[in-house]
Amino acid sequence: MTNLEQELLNAFEQLQRDYEQQQKTWQSAYDNLQTMFETTRRDNAALSKQVERLSNQVNDLSEKVARWTPEGKRR
Repeated sequence: MTNLEQELLNAFEQLQRDYEQQQKTWQSAYDNLQTMFETTRRDNAALSKQVERLSNQVNDLSEKVARWTPEGKRR
């Protein structure tokens, strides 16, 4: 193998190692994003349920207050 061929082979092998490392880095970043997405999705679902419950409580309280106000008693 000539000196040039050896240098080309070494350069190719280094490129291959760099590519493999980059792929691992991208895969790790993707996995982290997937985990964050799932966590955010679960949190949003829980928050949505809380908002719905609070909204129902506000509506119930509004109806009770309306019954106790002079305007509500006229109804």
